[in-house]
Amino acid sequence: MKLSIAVSLVLAALLGAGCRGRAPLAFVTNERGGTVTVIDTSRDRVVAEIPVGSRPRGVEASLDGSRVYVAVSHRTDPAGNLIAVIDPAARRVIARYPAGSDPERVAVTPDGKTLWISNEDIGKASALDASTGRLLASLPVGVEPEGVTASPDGKWVYVTNEVSNRISVIDASRRAVVADIPMDARPRAAAFSPDGRLAYVTAEIGGSLSVVDTAAKRVVRSLDLRSYGKPVGVAVSGDGSRAYVATSHGNSVVVVDTASNLVLSRVIVGGRPWGIALTPDGRKLYTANGKSDDVSVVETRENRVIAAIPAGKGPWGVAVAR
Repeated sequence: MKLSIAVSLVLAALLGAGCRGRAPLAFVTNERGGTVTVIDTSRDRVVAEIPVGSRPRGVEASLDGSRVYVAVSHRTDPAGNLIAVIDPAARRVIARYPAGSDPERVAVTPDGKTLWISNEDIGKASALDASTGRLLASLPVGVEPEGVTASPDGKWVYVTNEVSNRISVIDASRRAVVADIPMDARPRAAAFSPDGRLAYVTAEIGGSLSVVDTAAKRVVRSLDLRSYGKPVGVAVSGDGSRAYVATSHGNSVVVVDTASNLVLSRVIVGGRPWGIALTPDGRKLYTANGKSDDVSVVETRENRVIAAIPAGKGPWGVAVAR
């Protein structure tokens, strides 16, 4: 009996450790520091700092959480323009893929097979094989493409072009631009609703959050956020009921009710929030604060900051790996 009790206790301890080990990790790119800060979202503590190269910005995790991809850009050395592939379990870079000139953001398709990259200074979007890094396509898009986002069904890729003020819509299977959607001034990022029927797009200079009907490929409504700051990063809740918008120098996150298209709350966070990301359960939102060199953790039930976590120099993007 004593032996069975002891075995049960050991098994319980191992299972508990396994559950803790499976807690989602947040990966934060530090633009000026050349590193990625890794945060355990269950404890909101830094568990690793991973060197990746000069000027890391865009970051995204595969849907299954097995890989994290970081867009790394070098101002003078073409060899420094790459996608750093991180193994979240090992918490280290396991591959580096050539990514074309000045990669700013990266998106991974839902099936995990293809990476899409915005090459800002040459006005192109590149597609890479996620397993090998082989270049699959390089497409002309608008002027200074920044944001790149794949739809939940993997059929479309939206590229926000911040100077030409348009979204380039890419048919992912054909690897071809099939539409351009006019946007407000300096569109920065796009996030799809869970069903893929809508896309929410921020415009930094236009000061708006626009809603795109993805079937009609046009803006169907827009929300003026100029009084809150300059909209940049955007995330949508898993049930589609909320959109969260980082306001850069507004030092806040705006919470939008997607049904009424009204602002529900403004949450003051750290200095110059840019990239934002939700945990899979939607209970926490993480903001990369480039001016205060930290990450704010927002509890989304009450829309309040519950922690500020020191990061590296110039936090820019954030992704949560399941």
